[in-house]
Amino acid sequence: MEIFEDLEKLRGRQAGLILQEHCKKSAVIIPLIKTEDGIDVLFEVRSGKVGRQPGDVCFPGGKMIRGETPEQTAVRECCEELLIDPSQLAIVCEADLFHNANTLIYPFAAYLGSYDGSFSDSEVAEVFTVPLEFFQNTEPLVYDAEMRMVKKDDFPYHLIVGGENYKWPVRIDKELFYEYEGHVVWGITARIINSFVKLLGR
Repeated sequence: MEIFEDLEKLRGRQAGLILQEHCKKSAVIIPLIKTEDGIDVLFEVRSGKVGRQPGDVCFPGGKMIRGETPEQTAVRECCEELLIDPSQLAIVCEADLFHNANTLIYPFAAYLGSYDGSFSDSEVAEVFTVPLEFFQNTEPLVYDAEMRMVKKDDFPYHLIVGGENYKWPVRIDKELFYEYEGHVVWGITARIINSFVKLLGR
């Protein structure tokens, strides 16, 4: 029967993400700069000219374009934002994915060579570096944030038991914060660097 053939095609497949097609897909570079004392991690401060999250600390990166691989996106965006050549980046590894309800981010750790501090001021207000050792030796501050469901007016309450009185669960997210010499690394960026540091400890 055809159904058995269809099922057999699934043997050995790798798991994907449910609703992945609805996610906003992005990729970022965790730029690693070799110094006399070890490794520094480069961060950007988002320009006040950008529409989303101006002033936030982030990694170079951005939205995937159709036909690009995550690595191609990460390298392209990093080059555009730091005004560098792809030859200045040497990918070390793909770090763990960040995924929530509608966001999927592919992080890549890469050595950044011959960097002179340049950046595109249309997207970046400034860049700064933090010793990788700081993140290895510093536990982030952790705060709980409640995430609640907000339904639109046309939500079909009549299709669920309890209707408008349905007891929706409240999701508690852990927000991480690092403070270093006047800069605050938090949100998704903090989660990515925290996850990467944990990889180094395995």
